[in-house]
Amino acid sequence: MEALMLAALKVREKLFYNSSMALKILLTGFLLGIVMRIAVNGLESSVIISPTMFLSSILELFLRMSIMPLMPAVTMMNIGRGRHSELELLRLSHNELLDGIPSAIGNFTSLNSLDLTSSNFQGAIPSAIGNLTSLNNLDLSGNKLEGAIPSAIGNLTSLNNLYLSGNKLEGAIPSAIGNLTSLNNLDLSFNELEGGIPASFKNLCKLRFLDLVSNNLSQEINEVFEILSGCVSNGIEVLSLYNCQLSGHLNNLLGQFKNLDSLDLSRNSIAHQIPPTLGVLTSLTSLRLSNNKLNGSLPIGFGALENLVHVDISYNSLEGEVSEIHFANLTNLRYFDASHNQLILRVNPHWIPPFQLVQSIYLRSWDVGPQLPRWLRSLKHLVFLDLSNSKISSTLPVWFSDWSLRLSNLNLSHNQLHGKIPYLSSTNDLYSFIDLSSNKFNGPLPNVSSSWIDLSDNLLSGSLFTFLCHRTHDLITKLLNFGKNHLSGEIPDCWMNWKSLRILKLNDNYFSGKIPNSIGMLSGLWYLNLRNNTLFGEIPLSLEHCKELTVLQLDENRLGGNISTWLENQNFSFMVILNLRGNQFYGHMPTELCRMTYLQILDLANNNLSGTIPTCINNFIEMVNERHHAMGNQGQIVFSAGGPSLFSDSSSIMTKGKMIEYSTNLNLVRSIDLSNNKLSGAIPEEITRLEALYSLNLSHNLLSGRIPEEIGNMKALESLDFSQNQLFGEIPPSMSSLTFLSKLNLSNNKLSGIIPSGTQLQGFDPSTFSGNKLCGLPLSKNCNVDGDMPPIGIERGEDDKGSESFAWFYFYVSIAPGFVVGFWAVMGPLVFNRRWRHLYFNFLDNLWDKFMVWYYVNVARFVKGHGL
Repeated sequence: MEALMLAALKVREKLFYNSSMALKILLTGFLLGIVMRIAVNGLESSVIISPTMFLSSILELFLRMSIMPLMPAVTMMNIGRGRHSELELLRLSHNELLDGIPSAIGNFTSLNSLDLTSSNFQGAIPSAIGNLTSLNNLDLSGNKLEGAIPSAIGNLTSLNNLYLSGNKLEGAIPSAIGNLTSLNNLDLSFNELEGGIPASFKNLCKLRFLDLVSNNLSQEINEVFEILSGCVSNGIEVLSLYNCQLSGHLNNLLGQFKNLDSLDLSRNSIAHQIPPTLGVLTSLTSLRLSNNKLNGSLPIGFGALENLVHVDISYNSLEGEVSEIHFANLTNLRYFDASHNQLILRVNPHWIPPFQLVQSIYLRSWDVGPQLPRWLRSLKHLVFLDLSNSKISSTLPVWFSDWSLRLSNLNLSHNQLHGKIPYLSSTNDLYSFIDLSSNKFNGPLPNVSSSWIDLSDNLLSGSLFTFLCHRTHDLITKLLNFGKNHLSGEIPDCWMNWKSLRILKLNDNYFSGKIPNSIGMLSGLWYLNLRNNTLFGEIPLSLEHCKELTVLQLDENRLGGNISTWLENQNFSFMVILNLRGNQFYGHMPTELCRMTYLQILDLANNNLSGTIPTCINNFIEMVNERHHAMGNQGQIVFSAGGPSLFSDSSSIMTKGKMIEYSTNLNLVRSIDLSNNKLSGAIPEEITRLEALYSLNLSHNLLSGRIPEEIGNMKALESLDFSQNQLFGEIPPSMSSLTFLSKLNLSNNKLSGIIPSGTQLQGFDPSTFSGNKLCGLPLSKNCNVDGDMPPIGIERGEDDKGSESFAWFYFYVSIAPGFVVGFWAVMGPLVFNRRWRHLYFNFLDNLWDKFMVWYYVNVARFVKGHGL
């Protein structure tokens, strides 16, 4: 195999080194020898050098290749076996070696630098690596190494830099690392290490950089500080313990780390207050304490950290007032995020902040109101501003319109802002963002320009025409959300200049008329929500051009037409949510619906659909096996559509008998609702393969046949409604195994027999089974041993009082007809047939004679025998 590599070689004799020449080296036939083709000034020549002679001469070897596998790593390392190698630097980074690190690496005893970064090495780190006692630099990061870190690594006492990040290393951090007293930089981040920082780390007096991010240390933070508080605290500059399962609380030992430049303790469970000694860390440029359980007030000493550039203390429970003194010396601040705390900003209205170079401010969930802060006006370099949910209840000041032009991201959502929105335009980039949602703005739609525009949940009114159609050039807008306002009129047919649009929400307004055909020109559209308007007519066939459509919500309108005709022309293979509930669609459910294999929510309820349920319904693979869709993010359905964050969707779903709005857990929901239609035929057995389905509603249809026997396979079901149909037969015993079922309705069918035993079904209200011919708990009707209904007249319950007297009435009434029928069945032939009559009476005479003979004989013997 021949492989192209970029190689830099330094040889003792400098045989191939020429600073004035451009060298391109091709190494081939490595098992037999090395063919070196040296291209100098366009001329090529070849020379074959034996591998052993070649490596014994090299001091530094750098081989970097990312197109194809370089060579088996074992072959490479075995070359040094059997003779002393003087190789001092070996760099095989960014290759595709697809092998383990061989033990033969220990033969290169002269190495002072070994770099195997991102080369797909697998398996364990060999203990033989401890033989490389001359090493100053060891970098094995970005591979697939697993197992424990060998204790032999403690033999590398000359080591200055140790990088093992981005592997799958597990077990405890070996205490032998404490022997590496020359260590300056230690990076063990992004592994699966556990057990805490060893006490031997107190010996690492020259340590400047310690990164243990994303390991499971499960240690108290004060214990960590105690271990590092000796000579380590005098020199360490970077301490990164993000997401390390740390607990406990910060104490005054923090003040000993006076040379700290960067401290990251975010995403842990550190509680209590930030200690006042934070104020002595004057060298600190980066402070990250987000996503913890910190409480109390922000220490006044925070304002003394004059070198701070980056601060993130968001997602804690800090409280109390923050004033000018907390920012007194923060002249170098560029980034400040203290969102999701309960802090109150109380500064002089004419305050000019010292952080004039700041670019990002995030104060979400603070109390900065009631006025929009005037001090913002002095910040000439501000690009990102988030004051959402910050108790602002004023109008936007006059200066705000011009000042906001410099912003790329603006979020003032979830306040009580009112009045009219002035002209707003963020910087013309692909990630610009304006969010004024959930306020009380009124008046017509403003002239707003940005990649992300969210004006939802306000009191905006009027037509969409001016905003939408007075644009003469292609726009960069990717998200347009005007939902939950008072907009009215027709949706204009001028979407041709909005071809970048990915997300369109016009839900919960007063729009009327038809869906315009030009929406079909939004070929990149992912999300379309027009629910709860008064739209009518058919869904335009032009929508077939929106092949990337993932969410389509047109529910609660007056749309109609043959659903078969529309779906037969569509190919929405990425569809996740299809909601056409509460419209006037008719026709059969076509098999083309089953092309939407990623469907998680299907709601066609309250229409006029007919025909049968397609048997291909088990093609919905997201309902068969629960796999969170690629759009999923911790339960949310999200879209990346520009802006500083992902757009997360919400959807109202009828489940458990009521409408529930899902947002943060929407991606976990699997639901089918076909209720209130005219569907007929049997429930297909294939539906029982939807084992990840949470809610199934087929009520108020004309379905017949039996409930599928294997319905117990649908283990995830929480809500099941088959009521108001014509289903017959028994309830399948497997239904009692639906342990998550909390809402069940089988009422008003033709079901019969005994209700399957088990605590699951017996725990439901009797109304669940009413309107059938069922018996057994939870109904008051008992069943006989065969599971049939009890005989009439035996049972007496609350639901059929008087049933016993009713039964006796029929018993007495039936006596007379029974007697008449029986009498004439015997006497009729004797009256009308002479021959039968003679035979009958002859038979009686003979029978009487035999009886009398038997009587006299036996009586005479008895009397004589007893002397009577």
